[in-house]
This record gives sequence, C-alpha cells and structure tokens, in this order.
Amino acid sequence: MINRIIFAAGGTGGHIYPAIAIADELVKMNSKIEIKFIGAKGRIEERIIPANGYKLETIEVSGFKRSLNIKNISSALKIFKALKDSKKILKEFSPELVYGTGGFVSGPVLKAAQSMGIKNVIEEGNYHPGVTVKLVAPKADKVILNFEGTRKLLKRNDNTVVMSYPVRENMKRTGKAEAAAVFGLDGNRNILLIFGGSQGAHSINSAMLKCFKNITGSGIQLIWQTGNEDHDLVNSSVSSNRNVKVLRYIDNMAAAYSASDLALCRSGISTIMELASFGLPAIFVPYPLASENHQEKNARAVAEKNAAEIILDRDLNQKLESSVLRLLNDENKLKYMSSNISSMADTKAASKIANMLVEMVNSSKN
Repeated sequence: MINRIIFAAGGTGGHIYPAIAIADELVKMNSKIEIKFIGAKGRIEERIIPANGYKLETIEVSGFKRSLNIKNISSALKIFKALKDSKKILKEFSPELVYGTGGFVSGPVLKAAQSMGIKNVIEEGNYHPGVTVKLVAPKADKVILNFEGTRKLLKRNDNTVVMSYPVRENMKRTGKAEAAAVFGLDGNRNILLIFGGSQGAHSINSAMLKCFKNITGSGIQLIWQTGNEDHDLVNSSVSSNRNVKVLRYIDNMAAAYSASDLALCRSGISTIMELASFGLPAIFVPYPLASENHQEKNARAVAEKNAAEIILDRDLNQKLESSVLRLLNDENKLKYMSSNISSMADTKAASKIANMLVEMVNSSKN
C-alpha cells in the first residue's frame, strides 16, 4: 500500500492526464492515500490538477533550449532553484515514491528524489526520449516506456519496462449515431475529425480550407477544431456548409472520437493513445518544430503497424485531399487500420501502473 506519493507532471495535457489517471487508480486502492502534484508556475496544470481534485504545488522551472543562449543561462538558474524547492517539498511531504511523466518539471523533482534516496519512476510516452528522461533515467528505479524501440535510445535499459500509455478515464466510446448527433451530423455517413491540439494547427487549417469543398462534396462530413486563432476565418468560409461543424475547442473529445471514421491531426503521444483507445485510424501531420522531431518519430512507429498514414507539413497542400478521399472510400482499409491502432491500447494501463508502484513500495518496506 502507498500512503504518500508525489507526481511531477505539467506543461502539457499529455504530461498531466496520465498522472491523473494513475492517481485515480491509487485512490481506488487506498482512499486515505495522500497525493500531491508538483507543476510549473504559470502553466496549464494550475487549472487542470485542482479541477481534478488534487493538491498542487508549483516551482519555477522552464525547458532547456538545445543551443547556447541567454535563455539557457536563465533556465539553468531556474533549475538550481527548482532543485532546491523540490527538495524542500519532498522533505516536508515525505513521499514513499515520486512519479514523473517526462516534462521538464519532472527533472528537478526526480533529481531531488534520487539525491534523497526516495523511490522514483519516470515515464516516457514518446518514441524518442526527451532531455528530461535522458537526464533522470540512469538513476531511476523504474523507467516506463510506451514503445519497445525506445529502449535502444537509452544508455541504461535494465530498469525499463514497456507498458501502454494511460489515458483519461472519461474517454469512453459511445455509439456513432449518438455521438454524431452531438455535433449535428449524420451518423450514417463518414466523418473526418480535424484537430491540432488545444491550440489548433494553422498549417492543417490552411490546407483543409483549400480542399474542404471537394471533400464534403463527396458526402464526407467534418468535425473541425480550429483553435482560437483561425476560428473566425474557417467559420466564415464554411458557414453555409451543413456538412461541417466548426469549433474553437472540442470539450467532448470522447464524442468526437466516437462519431468519426478517420482523424487528421498532430502526433503527440497523448493524441495517439486516445485514438488507439477508440480504434480511430489517422492521418498524422507531425508538428515540424517538436523537440528532436519526436512527433514524426511517434507517427512513423504507428505507421509501421499499418495503423496510420503520414503527411508531412510541407506536403499537406499536395497530398491532403487525395489521402482523405482515398481512405474514407476504402472501408476495408479503415477497418484494418482501426484494428491495428486498437492493438496499441490497454484500457487497464493506469491500473497496471498503479499496481506496479504499490509493489515497488511494498518491496522496499520488507
């Protein structure tokens, strides 16, 4: 049994929601458990974590650029202070285990735990390990990976375990017709889901604006999350088209996934694993500026399983329309891709990780 645990998670939803999913499982196992999250000041964790019922303390820390510049000097100074602040929080809370989800806030917290002899675990969902994971993995008690191929990219792998990436518990499939009705669309026809993360993706929006008339003209419907910046332009361009539902942000992603037959989106790991849990095949457009090009590496790992196709950002205008029409007019191909991407998901992932953490703590007490 775990009585006290700290999660170091923040920066993006992809680093926060897996930690919340695991925390929820630990609460089911021990209703008296004390859980604290550590996040970065001024980031979205300040909203998301308290909204999910967990206590949050923040430290001042930022990501490290991969070139020598004045921002790196500032980041280095913040890291030293963050390490000091992390040690103070750990000393006061006295956790039995510290769990990090790989974002930059995990670095100083897990380094502090390692220096204090506290059991610690780091999770890396992306195929290519980030700077933080490479930094803390060698001395971590356990490194949880989502892809088998990631092992060869780490200096040490005898402490690694491959487990499916946990997704939010509220991500439950509903019937296609019921889900389509949420967006005012016809569940008997094909639906393409377009999104680029919570902020949208300008390149995807721009390319889709050039071909949406031909796509919808073939009978395909669109659920199109634009993000805030492009919303007004897209909405005014498609306002008379009843086959398109335009939204700044999709609050009910479970309904969007359930309604759709194909997704057009970026390839962050949280997106990939949510698609997998719904068996929704995708055309991935990797974000070209992602650190160490990790989104393209994620996408290629999924494409190798014949679970998705890839269009690079620079090729969108040339390939988007033909790719969408080809896939949505090939029911057998979509079923094959759906089956393959489903095989990547494990709905019990959060529970399995929670049980592993409990076993780690119990073994250290014996």
